[in-house]
Amino acid sequence: MATTNESPITEVALLRLLPPTTADDVSLKAKLANAQKVMETYTGRTFFYLQQVEDPSLIYIVGEWASLKQHMRDFIPSADNQALLESLKDELTVEWLLHLDCPQINLPLPKRIDGTVKPSNATIFSIARHYIKAGEKRDFKNTFEENRHYLDASVTEAIIGGGCRVDKEEENEEFVLFCPWKDIEQHFAFGKTEDFAKYAKIRDHIDGADIKHAKILEL
Repeated sequence: MATTNESPITEVALLRLLPPTTADDVSLKAKLANAQKVMETYTGRTFFYLQQVEDPSLIYIVGEWASLKQHMRDFIPSADNQALLESLKDELTVEWLLHLDCPQINLPLPKRIDGTVKPSNATIFSIARHYIKAGEKRDFKNTFEENRHYLDASVTEAIIGGGCRVDKEEENEEFVLFCPWKDIEQHFAFGKTEDFAKYAKIRDHIDGADIKHAKILEL
């Protein structure tokens, strides 16, 4: 297992299943389970797959690494990872990959305690990518922290959590937020409240946002 003194980061990757593959395929699930085992053995940390609700052919990987270097420079070129990619090349492709400056424990995902995964109360997670305006990262973060209590009060299943992208593209800053919900309707209902209008002040500091929903993919 590779080790480092750097702060842990969270990987978020989006995979697209290639037709005719579906998330229910037994062969795919076996290969994903093997990939999960390889990553967890390498890092000593927990990884999850989530299936997007809006497009079920899209699968997220969310997992923790000791550092960006451990993932990108050590694991990605490794023989173990190359073997995984080879085994899955006909079933999926990587749409995008990013890393956040937060440990996975800060996200509203199931937790692993003494080797056992403790389920989350949430059945649906919103995954929101916020594209911050140039030069306004500090203003965005301050506005978010000042108004997040409106969102906190509306989320009943667990804490919200997220982080800024550490492998940003050029000067583009990005903040990714995970929120747990009982269902999509609960999320949509929040969007119609006065509290949301106050929380939405963060819009002053972003060029846009991409918000999707996902559920844990059981293997």
